[in-house]
Amino acid sequence: MRKAAVIGIVVILLLGLAGGYYYVHIQNNSPKGTIKVLAAGSLSVPLKELAQDFEKEYGVKVYIETAGSIETVKKISELDIKADVVAVADYKAIESYLMPNYTSWYIKFARNELVITYTNNSKFANEINGTNWMSILSRKDVRIGFSSPNDDPCGYRAVIMFYLAQLKYNYSIFENIILNNTGIKIENNTIIVPNDSDLLSSTGKVFIKQKSVDLLADLQAGDIDYAIEYLSVAKQHHMNYLQLPDTINLSNSSLSQWYSQAVVKLADGKMVHGDAINYAVTIPNNAPNREFAYKFVSMLLGEDGRNILKNCGQEPIFEPVGNVPEEVKP
Repeated sequence: MRKAAVIGIVVILLLGLAGGYYYVHIQNNSPKGTIKVLAAGSLSVPLKELAQDFEKEYGVKVYIETAGSIETVKKISELDIKADVVAVADYKAIESYLMPNYTSWYIKFARNELVITYTNNSKFANEINGTNWMSILSRKDVRIGFSSPNDDPCGYRAVIMFYLAQLKYNYSIFENIILNNTGIKIENNTIIVPNDSDLLSSTGKVFIKQKSVDLLADLQAGDIDYAIEYLSVAKQHHMNYLQLPDTINLSNSSLSQWYSQAVVKLADGKMVHGDAINYAVTIPNNAPNREFAYKFVSMLLGEDGRNILKNCGQEPIFEPVGNVPEEVKP
């Protein structure tokens, strides 16, 4: 009986191993497989919705990994991570870090704008408006959050916004928020951003995280009073928000020359000039599943994707740059 039992166990194990091999073999040789999307944190909501529609239509699993857009492109250019689709909050992230070695094209597909988000429990929430926001944010007991300029375009855009506000309104808001409470400095009319480890000072007034959407939890917990976010993020998460004039909210492409007065040097030496907010998408040269990467980008740019973007507070656009493949053109 013992010998029979041992033989039975061996047979079961062999069958299990064979079954496991078969499962892995089938998975690895699936004609459809999966696609991996690296994306900006502010695209999390619309891309998840798009992925659900894509999976239903094509039977292809979509894995979405979000981070700040600079961190996202560096995963490819510095960490050699492979992805099928890259979607970022600033087209310049693709230009600066991925072209020409990792891709030769991108498509601008959405616009956005900066807003000041807050909750009902934020200090002076019942007072803040379009005329007094600089005064309120400058108060010593008010805590403000934005993302790291080194990792996330929303971070360097927040810095640019404060800089432009100081130019426009002749009010020392950039000095009060940025220069007095972070390691950021100005040298020869260029905003210098230090490494993340040196970014914050000890005042406790400014709170910084790697991506802007992570600040929403700090807002809701009362750890900060206000956060600089995208309008779409504020709408998607049902946050209170204060809209700002086009001259400082980076929404208007016709004001790009005005925006460009703000020049930021990131810790890695890359230079960023103020510009209107334009999201962009590309497919890296070494995308593992290019066939379905094309289909995913086509869906993003098509009617389904445009409707999702609109509903999520991001204005869809179509502006191709470079050697855009025919497979993704509308």
